Amino acid sequence: MSGTSHQSTMSVLSSQEWDAISWVLLDMDGTLLDLCFDDTFWRVGLPNQYAEAKNIERVQAEAHINRIGKEWYGQLEWYCIDFWSEQLGFDIRPAKSTLAHLIGFRAGALAFLKWLRHSGRHVILATNAHPDSIALKDTRTDLCRWVDVVLDAHAAGAPKESPDYWQWLQEKTGFLPERTLFIDDNDHILDAAKAAGIRHLVGVHTPNSQAPAKPSRYPAFDHFQELYPVSI
Repeated sequence: MSGTSHQSTMSVLSSQEWDAISWVLLDMDGTLLDLCFDDTFWRVGLPNQYAEAKNIERVQAEAHINRIGKEWYGQLEWYCIDFWSEQLGFDIRPAKSTLAHLIGFRAGALAFLKWLRHSGRHVILATNAHPDSIALKDTRTDLCRWVDVVLDAHAAGAPKESPDYWQWLQEKTGFLPERTLFIDDNDHILDAAKAAGIRHLVGVHTPNSQAPAKPSRYPAFDHFQELYPVSI
């Protein structure tokens, strides 16, 4: 890859910081992949399917789903396809599949993954997503070929919000927290990573390309162009 294609006058991470990074942990939804798919599924696709399945008004379906989501938010169940299927009384996978055309990389994500591969750093997909969701998205994007390993919260038995996930990840990979970069669109998860000792933490301003930018308490970016070292 040509280095000139990544030249920038500003960078979220300095060249000195990049020199100190050997491990890169990457979230999937809202970081590498556009959150438009997930937001549309939860706000439109799933409420519509639940309303049809139960023969109720859509507003009732949405309220019921929101109540469950609020109760379980940040816990492993919230991210679990099987849990939601059990709660709603039908397999939610088909509803995801019908919206699969919305699955895609965020701007510049694939080029960034290729650059990381060329740089020789360890690259890990660290996601809360259910394995079936990962498989669906990999079918559409071929994402997994660009990372060394996929380590999801369901395999860990704990979400990224929990210190148990980071302990498990450490045991699985032996990553060095002081030489690790973690990128995620969720500040609460970045807080958990910080508590686990990860030194370099970066947020995302625009996880959903169709929604307004959001603030982050961490250094954050919009386009992956903003992550490359200024010197390249």
